[in-house]
Amino acid sequence: MNMEFKKYLEQNTIGTHNDGPGAPYLTSDMSGSEQPNSNYGGRPNWLPSYDMGLPTVSKSSKIMTVERNRNPINVLLQDGTRLHFTYDEFKRIQGSEPQAGKIMTVTFQRNPNDESETPSKIQGCMVT
Repeated sequence: MNMEFKKYLEQNTIGTHNDGPGAPYLTSDMSGSEQPNSNYGGRPNWLPSYDMGLPTVSKSSKIMTVERNRNPINVLLQDGTRLHFTYDEFKRIQGSEPQAGKIMTVTFQRNPNDESETPSKIQGCMVT
């Protein structure tokens, strides 16, 4: 099922028309994503903002190759997943240094039913 992102958001808002699981809009005071801070910088704490619960998909696979001397840095996993990182994104990978033979767990911002070849936003990576 391919759907435009704008249409996906329009169909998955809170209300009686939302008859299936999707991306609910919750205020941050309900979700707890924004905790009060002591310096009162930015948005006032008593005014809620909106969070959007976008679906995620996680994959774990063995690292086959890491091409560090390229821009972007390319990582190929055993299951065929190709990952592209800027230098700063590569340095933010949690766990040990990405090397061939180690296991990488990647969390994508993606609909679990979407099996297309379109790229997905990487939310986080960890190497064990």
